[in-house]
Amino acid sequence: MPSKSNKDSLAAAKKLDIYHITSLLPAMPYHQIADVGCGEGALSVPLGKLVYRGNVVALDPVKKNLTNTRKELKKARLTNVKASHISEEPILPLKDETVDGAMAVFPFQLFSKPQQTLKDTNRCMKKGGWLSVIEWQPAFEEYGPASKQRLEPGVLRGELEKAGFKFYIRHDLSDMAYMMIFSK
Repeated sequence: MPSKSNKDSLAAAKKLDIYHITSLLPAMPYHQIADVGCGEGALSVPLGKLVYRGNVVALDPVKKNLTNTRKELKKARLTNVKASHISEEPILPLKDETVDGAMAVFPFQLFSKPQQTLKDTNRCMKKGGWLSVIEWQPAFEEYGPASKQRLEPGVLRGELEKAGFKFYIRHDLSDMAYMMIFSK
């Protein structure tokens, strides 16, 4: 059973403007992308359409989420997106230096070891690849995880720099969430 924080994160991901998010990504049609912590596939389908000559691997530790993701992919008739279970979190089932980009939506609420999961994301990424992380705005209080579970943008930047990424840009997506993009 997903925790309340997980349920809030899934509901919040559905409220984000997915097409605004994809327009901000440095993705190309031929990229190989990992959707780390894909939830119910809210981003996996638009990412699959965005990289129509590439592929997306949708990864999640919750099998029920992957079932819903597969249903959405089937509805959209996308064959370039594969949903896979992360069985041994924080180790991703991807080979070294195989992805051009990665998405992680609310990783610090979803994963039990988010720093290690993001460090392993770096292992899977090609040199020059990008990572986009969406996190809760610290001041947003209508719903979502407790404020102590949210990361200030400066703290998120520090955590990802420790994982081997370089900061590129930050975007405020709404009062609820912000997105930061990093490069390898």
